[in-house]
Amino acid sequence: MKSVAILAAFVVTLATVHGHDHTIEWTITGEAFEECIAPGETLEFIWAGGHNVEEVSAAGYVDCSGITNTEPVAGNYKFIARNAGTFYFVCGVGGHCKGGNQKAKITVDPSC
Repeated sequence: MKSVAILAAFVVTLATVHGHDHTIEWTITGEAFEECIAPGETLEFIWAGGHNVEEVSAAGYVDCSGITNTEPVAGNYKFIARNAGTFYFVCGVGGHCKGGNQKAKITVDPSC
C-alpha cells in the first residue's frame, strides 16, 4: 500500500512538471524574448493581430533573415517542445524583427 502511495505521488509530480504551458505576449517590446522549457511542454505565442511567427535558423535570428511569410496572420501559434535544442522565432511582418526586435530564442532542455 505504501508503494502505491509513493507511485501516485511520483505520477502527480511528473504531470505537474512536464505538463506546464508557457506563453509569450507576442508584441513589439524592443527586447527579444527568451524562454527555457522542458521537452513535452508547450509555448504559445499570443497576439491580437498584425503579426506572425516564423521559425528561422540561428543566423536568421541574428539578422532577421530566412523569413518566408511577411503577411500578418490570425494568432495564436503553438510550439510543442518535442526535442531538446535551441529554437529561433521571429515576426516576419514589416520591420517587426529588425526594427522592433520581435524575436524569441527558446531553449528546450530537461533542466528547465
